[in-house]
Amino acid sequence: MPEAALPEGVEGSCHPRFAAVAQLLGAQLATGAHHGAAVAVRHRGEPVVDLWGGVFVEDTLVVSFSTTKGPVAVALHLAMERNGVGYDTPVAEVWPEFASCGKGSVTIRQCLCHEAGVPQIRDQVDDVWAMADWDAMVAMTAGLAPLWEPGTANGYHAVNWGWLTGELVRRIDGRAIEVFLAEEVAGPLGLDGCFLGVPADQRHRVAPVALDPAYSGIPRLEDVLPPDSITVRALTPRGDIVEFVNSPTGLAACVPAITGAFTARSLAVIYAALERGGRLAGSPRLLEPETVAKATTVQNTRPDLVLLVPVHWRLGFMSGGLPTFSPAGPNAGAYGHAGFGGSLAMADPETELAVAVTLDRLQLDLLGDNRSRSIVAAAVAAVTG
Repeated sequence: MPEAALPEGVEGSCHPRFAAVAQLLGAQLATGAHHGAAVAVRHRGEPVVDLWGGVFVEDTLVVSFSTTKGPVAVALHLAMERNGVGYDTPVAEVWPEFASCGKGSVTIRQCLCHEAGVPQIRDQVDDVWAMADWDAMVAMTAGLAPLWEPGTANGYHAVNWGWLTGELVRRIDGRAIEVFLAEEVAGPLGLDGCFLGVPADQRHRVAPVALDPAYSGIPRLEDVLPPDSITVRALTPRGDIVEFVNSPTGLAACVPAITGAFTARSLAVIYAALERGGRLAGSPRLLEPETVAKATTVQNTRPDLVLLVPVHWRLGFMSGGLPTFSPAGPNAGAYGHAGFGGSLAMADPETELAVAVTLDRLQLDLLGDNRSRSIVAAAVAAVTG
């Protein structure tokens, strides 16, 4: 493709039409907004931006927190499609232990769109290190009592969503979620960086994440909100989540809500396949068009009990076009997922775009911060402006 001139400190390739994206990434790096970052954009399925800079090189992996949820949702949709499982199937039909504490009628749909009523984790495990024990976390999740009547409200299951969906994949397909993701998503799409639990021989590629020094001394969430609030109870166990994901234990762990390690390029390919109706040219079909349509239909528009603003949850995805924080860009038909610290990945059928941003300097944001949201806006403007 034709190439735009790249600003100092930025490497890779960029179509001239998207030169503003490269300039924006260069400006962010120059001002110290990132130690390292990468941006990938696909338009109509074709790569138009593939950039990196700072401490990142072409194949740098970085733990992307809840941006992980998008690929995991894709895996569950695929497992359900392959096995003929419907979204209104009770979870307990495939995972009998989940029926405890009044959850017998909770559906897979309600789990995917954060209506299951069981986001609480802070009062369930000792600290973040407990999350590395898959069997213990699955048993903990199955034993929770709903904080509200499932289906009547939505509250971000920030961490527990991973065990809900990951165990559903295992119960439906028989393979662990990290194996299914590798064999049925990453492998067929030829992804260069898409891991749940980074193999030992790939860990040299991982850039450690760090909280932006500007946030040192900022009060903790539990110091601002009541400790028994749903928000505090749902967002994270006690302990240092950054230390956990940077550690050998955290890198090896499969926590499907937060520990995915990606290249921006791989995330963009996944979302481009969704935007193209489930199949990217030159690759095997990922999902049937009907499954993509169901997965990306808005399920609720209420304010979220954990995030406190409407997110317009789809089946595993956040929405674009929201009046407050909009991680998937300005258009209401767009969808994707952001992660703690600022990473995000999204697709926008209106502009036929897929955009992914990975980074290693974390800001205190759960819905994509101004760095990543501005890059999405620049990509959209390149098509519509």
